[in-house]
Amino acid sequence: MTFTILGKDPNTDELGIAIATYSLAVGATCPKILPGIGVSTSQASTNPAIGEEIMELIEDGSTPVEAFMEALANDEHPEFRQIALLPLNGDPLIHSGENIKPVSGHLNGENCTAIGNFLANDEVLPAIVDGFSNPSSGTTLADRLISALEAGKQAGGQSGSGGTHLPERSAALLIGAPGERFPIDIRVDASTDAIPDLRAIYNTYLPMHEFYLKRADNPTNLPSQDDWVNGAR
Repeated sequence: MTFTILGKDPNTDELGIAIATYSLAVGATCPKILPGIGVSTSQASTNPAIGEEIMELIEDGSTPVEAFMEALANDEHPEFRQIALLPLNGDPLIHSGENIKPVSGHLNGENCTAIGNFLANDEVLPAIVDGFSNPSSGTTLADRLISALEAGKQAGGQSGSGGTHLPERSAALLIGAPGERFPIDIRVDASTDAIPDLRAIYNTYLPMHEFYLKRADNPTNLPSQDDWVNGAR
């Protein structure tokens, strides 16, 4: 009961992921990123250790394909997992176990891949890819990722075991650029309608991301946060 979009911007080399689900606090467990290298998700019966192991193996010198296959082989219950890895350079890697609840699967688009399980219908994944390719608002990677979630929700989103619609109770957005000290990392942990909340929080946070990066790099002569909000740069 999760739908996800992983995407990249070849003009900026940004990588990102947006994810929405009925489960709570999805941002704490599913998405992982190595800016400039790859972005991943572990979902369905989530095991955060899989994504962590993929990234650790890549950092230790494995190729994305080698890291993906080794981490999957080390898991004791791959039949219950949905795993996706989108490298900055290379094609998406996807695993959907045989015990994943339908409607489930993935769909690749230009610079993106959509993946989901317990979806309401077969139109959700194509809608997500289309939402990424033709965003409803803005053209940045973040705009495209959030637009993809909005399109997936509009197409029906996720269903429960009885076939009834389930609301998105949590959502997350994770975007990393090469050379930045830390990524954009926004989470809605508990909500009755998490995707609109995610967009609202992103719009509020975005003007501050540059400030926080500058503060981490060199706070000398940096204005206070309230001055920054009021236009001091």
